[in-house]
Amino acid sequence: MDHDFQRRLIGLQEKMEEIDLDLVVYGSCQNFQYLTGLLIDWRHGIDLGSEANNVFVPRKGDPILTLSEEMSEKSPQTWIKDVRTLKKEEDYGDLIGKLISDLDLKIRKIGLGDHVWGSTTADIARAVKGADFHKAESLMDHLRMIKDSGEIEKLRKVAKLTDQVMEAVVPEIKKGVTQLELELAVEFHGRQLGASDISFHPTAGFVKSGSDASPNPFTYPKDKGLVSKTSIAFDIGFVMDGYCSDFGRSFYFGLADAEVKKGYKALQQAVLETVDKMRDGSLRVCDLFPALEKILDRFGYGDYLRARLPTRNLGHNIGVEVHEPPWLSPAYDEVLRKDMVMALEPKIWHAGEYYLRVEDVVLVGSRNTESLTSFDRELFQL
Repeated sequence: MDHDFQRRLIGLQEKMEEIDLDLVVYGSCQNFQYLTGLLIDWRHGIDLGSEANNVFVPRKGDPILTLSEEMSEKSPQTWIKDVRTLKKEEDYGDLIGKLISDLDLKIRKIGLGDHVWGSTTADIARAVKGADFHKAESLMDHLRMIKDSGEIEKLRKVAKLTDQVMEAVVPEIKKGVTQLELELAVEFHGRQLGASDISFHPTAGFVKSGSDASPNPFTYPKDKGLVSKTSIAFDIGFVMDGYCSDFGRSFYFGLADAEVKKGYKALQQAVLETVDKMRDGSLRVCDLFPALEKILDRFGYGDYLRARLPTRNLGHNIGVEVHEPPWLSPAYDEVLRKDMVMALEPKIWHAGEYYLRVEDVVLVGSRNTESLTSFDRELFQL
């Protein structure tokens, strides 16, 4: 077994031992991908999948994987040796009954993760009389929080693709282009460069300087063309090899006033100085917002940070899902650890004048933290 998958299995089984679970079942979800290595599409179209795509993990011993006949061609791609295919003429309940019998466990407490069909749960209940079901979605969060070398390379790769998309889109920022057209361009270039999916719908938010202040920064009509003296805030992300990116940059179309230019420079500097403070054990994730806030206060832009982020949430971890715990908010006090990968996403908002964002995917190291996204930090006024 690959060392990384061995770590994941052992970590899950140790958690099962701790909370006294006899069996955990994951459908075709993020934890299924993380544990099996199979890239079955779980991000959308779940209703078009099969109830048979599940992994059964006992507290001790090796997992058993069940797949639909359509997905059976993927079985050579997983490290799991015991793979059972549901033939079209077979009943999945019968397959589950045989599987439970083969596990030869005194099963009582069963954890269910995401995307386990209701009919599958009923089949398990019939096979395990008196089964006690529990939630199991978060049992591997502590494992997924720290990325292994293979995951880091995939995250590095999708971060590079995201930089390339931004480079391709910038020349399309011209007078008259709409937010919708830029958002479609983002997705088009991402797919063209090899992304399998977007990790969320891209945005290119326009804020015209001198417009009416409102509680919502994005009142600029989606179908109205770009005009001079408008800030543009991109928020984009892609999926490649099952791993996500989340990235943001801002630009200003036309001649920017000194306050706007200084604001963007201050935001970029705040990100760089905060990243410089990040290393294994140096801070808790809840300390990151106050650290960046203090820097922006020094530059005179702290109020604009607080205007957009009243919850003091500065971002999140990232991996097979675009949003993974711990969130970089007051609710989480986890200490920064080597090989955490997270998205730092501060924004400053001067209502009716501009909205600026800088977001980078960063890798925490033992002595310093590396930005995996490296798009030009100086490019701003267009």
